[in-house]
Amino acid sequence: MAQQAHEIRVRIDQIERLLMFDYEPGTTDALFDICDSQGHIVKTGDVRGPVTRVRITDLDGEEYYLMVLDGETSTVKPFQLRRVA
Repeated sequence: MAQQAHEIRVRIDQIERLLMFDYEPGTTDALFDICDSQGHIVKTGDVRGPVTRVRITDLDGEEYYLMVLDGETSTVKPFQLRRVA
């Protein structure tokens, strides 16, 4: 199993308040969860690879984790939202 196949690349568009992540799912029922720093799920949805876009206007904290569940594979990527003053 290639390590690169399950890497996630995360980008934040502060103007549009979108999180975009690159992930090519290996199954048709891949899901994502966004968790806060305490581990609570704050958003969930379907992975729409190769690029999934998630509206983040309702996220108030700074530190989050993106978890992708793809069949038997689970991949986690930490990310930060930086406030624009």
